[in-house]
Amino acid sequence: MGVQVSKQFSAASSLEKQTLLLSRSQTTSQLPINQYLKALEGKLNNLIDGVLILTEKQELIYANDNAYRVLRQLNSNKTEKNAIPHEIWYICQSLINSRSLFPHQYWFIESEIFTSDVTALHVRARWLQVETLEHPCLLLTIEDRYQALKNLALEKAQKYGLTPREKEVWMLHCANYSYKQIAEELQITPNTVKKHMSSIHVKQKEIATQFG
Repeated sequence: MGVQVSKQFSAASSLEKQTLLLSRSQTTSQLPINQYLKALEGKLNNLIDGVLILTEKQELIYANDNAYRVLRQLNSNKTEKNAIPHEIWYICQSLINSRSLFPHQYWFIESEIFTSDVTALHVRARWLQVETLEHPCLLLTIEDRYQALKNLALEKAQKYGLTPREKEVWMLHCANYSYKQIAEELQITPNTVKKHMSSIHVKQKEIATQFG
């Protein structure tokens, strides 16, 4: 597993803009935290990214469905599947420490977590101020890079009208498998893989012609 942490002052993401807009457009001192989260929930659950909101004491305030999936994935060998994994809390502690060391600076931390050949998580962490709480919260967005690519590949497979076998070949191709590796994985010959890929390319061109 590799973790890379970098200090950034980049523009807020669409999620962060929604969160900031909500906190500015409503009188948060009159808005209980459960109502605050309920106002966000419809937007958060529709996101591909996982979303976590935590306190500095490692208490989970909110997680959308994709965040829970990531928690279970990182906690696969643990009894408590929805606990905050050490990898995620390490990133949170980096953000907490940055505020102590540099109180007059705004830190936005991005990290990459590689847990296996098929899991690459891109984590963004920043502070979220909710006036109904005494202390600010930590807002984390978690993107499963490979899952995002897989979803995109599936979407294209449906768009191209691929057969079940072509879809299997296409998914492995999008995962950077060579023709030989695809053949071994699906227990077919490399020539059969080439035939399926040729068919896929024809369907791609047909779609491109229709909407080009």
